[in-house]
Amino acid sequence: MNAYLVPNTIVVSRGCPHRCDFCYQESFFGTGRSFYTARVDRALAEITELPGRHLYFLDDHLFGSPEFADALFIGMKGMDRLWQAAGTVRTVLRGHTLEHAVACGLRSLFIGFETLSAEALGSQGKRHNLGHDYAEAIRKLHDLGVMINGSFVFGFDQDDPSVFERTVDWALRQGIETATFHILTPYPGTRMTARLNAEGRILTRDWTKYNTRHAVFQPAQMSPEQLERGYRQAYRQYYSWPGVIRSAATKPGLAGKIRHAAYTCGWKKSETIWKWIIRSGALGLARPTLEAVLALGNRGATHGQAAGDQSAPWLLPGQAHVPERSRHSQRVVV
Repeated sequence: MNAYLVPNTIVVSRGCPHRCDFCYQESFFGTGRSFYTARVDRALAEITELPGRHLYFLDDHLFGSPEFADALFIGMKGMDRLWQAAGTVRTVLRGHTLEHAVACGLRSLFIGFETLSAEALGSQGKRHNLGHDYAEAIRKLHDLGVMINGSFVFGFDQDDPSVFERTVDWALRQGIETATFHILTPYPGTRMTARLNAEGRILTRDWTKYNTRHAVFQPAQMSPEQLERGYRQAYRQYYSWPGVIRSAATKPGLAGKIRHAAYTCGWKKSETIWKWIIRSGALGLARPTLEAVLALGNRGATHGQAAGDQSAPWLLPGQAHVPERSRHSQRVVV
């Protein structure tokens, strides 16, 4: 157990009910069934057998079936678990599934925001993000004491060189605890790859570079070098000390600020310490610290939006026309 920070990893569903053009699952499942779940009773039995308190659900979309998720979370109540998982903006805002999840121990959720452009979402088939207010989803999670790992992708045809700073600035204003940035990558077999192939925009077949850290295609509004530089700069800016302090300051109360800063610093500001712990074989000894930060729960919750911020990032087609550069300062729904 001490060899791992998170020994209790579990999967209770496979795949995702959505079919985004850029996602590798588009080719992985092909035309077959792309999402299915375990039986609730079997999932609960497996969870019961796992030692300790912390769980990490590795499902691509744990909330993909609302009926399954509701039954699972209701069944987990009383187990005294702390757990982390992945979901979507829509599942956060839909019904009471999130409340059931929090009641049985959800404390951190990975969410694929991907982009602040509704046009980019639509062009990639990620329509389940459209029509939803990102800031509302973030407020709901924070009000319930759930930390957020936000995922963002750079390199859509709608992205110009200003996208990096705009995205980082918005995420910091929202108080998102951790952010994961990616360069759009055309995985084999996806609809996006077929389009880029047809347009002659694939630059290399060196698969070692297909890791979301390299520009392996020609972006529409910048050079591949600009895309890679912007990606690296986004990480530096987000996890700089001014960035950490600015984001943590959005939380009300000292406990909320400490929880935010502790989780963010543990995520990206402690590489040397983590390397030492891993080499010493004592990674599991850090688990109580992780559990303590997660367990702060609602004591670290926020009430309302970050001071001075009145918006999530985007307008659906058909809403009031706002020049592209100014949309991100308006109240928006993707």
